Amino acid sequence: MANETNYPSVNIISEGSELEGFLKSEHDIRIGGVLKGTVETESKVIITEQGFVSCDIVCQNADIAGKVSGDVLGKTKITLRKTAFLEGNVTTKILVVEEGAKINGLCKMGDTSVVKTKEYEETALNDVEN
Repeated sequence: MANETNYPSVNIISEGSELEGFLKSEHDIRIGGVLKGTVETESKVIITEQGFVSCDIVCQNADIAGKVSGDVLGKTKITLRKTAFLEGNVTTKILVVEEGAKINGLCKMGDTSVVKTKEYEETALNDVEN
């Protein structure tokens, strides 16, 4: 996505950085450091080989080369690079897994799986709030 000046907007957690908490953005998020908490974006999450994420991720697209401990909901596409290690469930329409990537969890794919997961999350969130 681009801002008013047509420059790409990317949130970056660089190698050597650590963040704990809830990160929500309309723009891309690139993680090369450590993130613990929750990530939500209407755009793309990129996790580099050096990146470690211990949280759930909700995004449009994800490109993962590092380590993730948590569930990943990619509304359109999730790509797991050969160096990726995912300990959690994957829900997406399109899943690309390079040879060498590791997944320890369940995988749900297709148009309906993303909708059902989103409905489930909204119901669960309402139950927690009430």
